[in-house]
Amino acid sequence: MESRLQKNLADLSERFANSSTPLPLPIKMRTAEILLRLMIRRKGFGMFVILGWQTKWRKHLDISDSRQDLFAGEGIDVMRMKPDSHLRNDVAATADFDGAILIDRRGVIVHSGAMIEGMRPSVVAQKINPGRYADLSEQLGFAEKVHTRHLSAIAASYVFKGTTVFTVSEESGGFHVFENGRIVCHY
Repeated sequence: MESRLQKNLADLSERFANSSTPLPLPIKMRTAEILLRLMIRRKGFGMFVILGWQTKWRKHLDISDSRQDLFAGEGIDVMRMKPDSHLRNDVAATADFDGAILIDRRGVIVHSGAMIEGMRPSVVAQKINPGRYADLSEQLGFAEKVHTRHLSAIAASYVFKGTTVFTVSEESGGFHVFENGRIVCHY
């Protein structure tokens, strides 16, 4: 498992080095490592993480259950968080929550359990890859059918310029990274 993790991280490092998304490489890599290590420890959960969140996008944010917003007012820095952390307010504690984890440009987790509204994946798909397709998954470049979390995440990476968005699939256990409405990688 550790060798596969290291291979995935090396691949991601290479892909991020060629990225036009202006987020610090160490923060992207630490976020990916935290999620990939959590996937090794735990199976059967879904996750949606937006790295590069800005307060100007607040109109797209709704917190339906404040008990799931473990990071509001806490300001936990992913660079200081241990990848295998088991603290109350860490990423693993949100694995059973619905909604997104929002991390700002400095790597500070600002919200969890966030509903991201108004992404309109079908509109984004027509802008990125116009035409007729069997479904949105195909149109947005997925090799297999995906569901709402992934469609919203790829749309969010397009709508929220300069972000890197990560998903973990509850169904397949797959890990995706998106930037600018495109799939950066899938493991």
